[in-house]
Amino acid sequence: MTRSVASSLGRRRSAERSRGQSLVEFSLVLIPFMFLLLGIVDLGRGIYIYNGVGQAAREIARTTSVHSCTGSPCTLGDSPETAATVATQKVLVPGLSDASAVIAYQCVNLLDAAQSNTACVSQEFVRVTVSVQFQVLTPLLGLAGPMTFSSISHIQIP
Repeated sequence: MTRSVASSLGRRRSAERSRGQSLVEFSLVLIPFMFLLLGIVDLGRGIYIYNGVGQAAREIARTTSVHSCTGSPCTLGDSPETAATVATQKVLVPGLSDASAVIAYQCVNLLDAAQSNTACVSQEFVRVTVSVQFQVLTPLLGLAGPMTFSSISHIQIP
């Protein structure tokens, strides 16, 4: 009888040690798993913002080429249609409404040489540059600092 009591006591101690060992192994695996998970989330955010910046540049350039400007002191990108497109893109693209984001308009010719920034004439091109800063959430990757995503789109004035 003493032998069975000692044997069951040994099994209970072994099970308690096993539970403690599992907890230690779990805590060792949890940290790299969380970094991997946050890295995947950051990669997804980065791809989304990168694609959004490209789409914003295309949409703003398309609207600006069709509605280049209104009024007598004509400045490229001042039309209400362009302002509405910019407002829509600021809602859709994270970071585009920040103060560090840049949306620049320029008239260029076929050789991509800059023209005057006033009204573009027919057969010239509108070049729109959109830049947004992206900061990762993962702690160790964030030490590199923010990245800047930029996109340039050219569309010919009809």
